[in-house]
Amino acid sequence: MQVRLLVLADRPPRGDVLAWIDGNEPDAVVCCGDLDLAWIDALRDVALPKLGVYGNHDDDYMAALGICDLHLRRLAVGDVTFAGFEGCVRYRPGPHQYTQEEARSLARALPPADVLVCHAPPAGVNDEPGDRAHEGFEALRDWVGEHAPRLVLHGHTHPRPGGGVRRVGETRVVHVAGARVVEL
Repeated sequence: MQVRLLVLADRPPRGDVLAWIDGNEPDAVVCCGDLDLAWIDALRDVALPKLGVYGNHDDDYMAALGICDLHLRRLAVGDVTFAGFEGCVRYRPGPHQYTQEEARSLARALPPADVLVCHAPPAGVNDEPGDRAHEGFEALRDWVGEHAPRLVLHGHTHPRPGGGVRRVGETRVVHVAGARVVEL
């Protein structure tokens, strides 16, 4: 089954989010975190499946917008399954941040799925080693190696223009900043 996703993360989409939906006819909306409510409030009235994870700068907005929180859960859109892992590597006090050890413990509960939705990427995948705020999660790298999802969607980091990891084995990796349409 082909699935078209509108993926949002970290920055406001160029233009109106409803125009992205109308112009691209996605099957679902996926949020990868660090989204200001003002950027995405129009999702409240969108009748598509909406799922996502929180980023390290997020307030609690998903329930109000009808977005299913995927953190450590698996949900299906048609025949495609999605699992999620919120936040980033702990670099300061605040919500949605985990040490590598905490993430390793939590990731044991992360079910297999076709698509991994995360805010911070797996370690070594579009992350910024040495910049603690933008390191990837080692546990997610292990999870991808074990479960080989078809797709990893993430935000949070700042890969070089034209660079970045696009595959881990057979798994396609997509970094999102703003809005992006992704087909699976």
